Amino acid sequence: MKKVSIIIPFKGQTEAELMLPLSSIYNQIGVDLSQLDIHLVNDGGKTIDLSKFDVLADRLEIHYHEIPNGGPGVARQYGIDNSISEYIMFIDADDVLYYVGALLPFYNASNQGHQMIRASYWEQIAGNPYTYTVHGNGDRKAAYGKWYKRSYIEMLGLRFMPDLPIYEDTYFVGLACELATDTCFLEEKVYMWLANPNSITRTVENKFNYQAHIYARENRYWFEMIRKWKPECLVTDFENYLTNMYLKSQKYPPVDEKAWWEEQHKLITSVSDIFSGWTQELQKQVEDKSANPQNEWHGIETDGFKEWATQSLPW
Repeated sequence: MKKVSIIIPFKGQTEAELMLPLSSIYNQIGVDLSQLDIHLVNDGGKTIDLSKFDVLADRLEIHYHEIPNGGPGVARQYGIDNSISEYIMFIDADDVLYYVGALLPFYNASNQGHQMIRASYWEQIAGNPYTYTVHGNGDRKAAYGKWYKRSYIEMLGLRFMPDLPIYEDTYFVGLACELATDTCFLEEKVYMWLANPNSITRTVENKFNYQAHIYARENRYWFEMIRKWKPECLVTDFENYLTNMYLKSQKYPPVDEKAWWEEQHKLITSVSDIFSGWTQELQKQVEDKSANPQNEWHGIETDGFKEWATQSLPW
């Protein structure tokens, strides 16, 4: 069994483009690279020429997989299911490890058998010139910059959901972080999220307006897992979702309202034991969020919340 499997989903990248993340692994120092393997998962794209990577074969063990177009979550899950290692790590095909010692702190921490190992990462922001911002090790959305212990993920039964073409990271990564009872937080910045205007997360069609129904679906799956593994948080998590969703939908009205309401009604049905409609307590929560000048929803009208919450009831 390897120490870690690094899973790289991709679609459309050329061999030259894939060489960027692969080289950032190849150039790692201070670690035994024979303890890792790499799984390139081609998500419905053109077959690549693996011989282009022969130059890396002296240090890297690369496995190549082709699957029908299913999205990054499906590709990552395929990589998980078709690898054998103690830990799992994800790198996006258009990103890199930040420096040549990025893997060393993970290797060192993994000797303690932590369920999660989480580090900081850089985000490159397009512009002239480029600017950079740091996402701390408290990040719970990005799949990268983290190691996941395989036995922990399998114990939870946590998988990337095939019907979440977006927010798949929010679900998988968020739950992995939320449910872990043994997490190591690294101080190092280990990863660079490079600016790519064509990446899925930056396309207009994947903004909340277009994918509100997927967001509701992701939260329904979230509550199912929280109910099973951390039921004491179910009510708080749901109330936070409900009040946030109202404010979010007022600022960014869903494009496909029919699909959104269908998913919202499924979600409400799944939590009918803890929610039966609008309350003064929920009204106060949504008003407090709108009144907070530090909140992204500051100033949004809340008078319609009662009607909206009632409309959310499928009965």
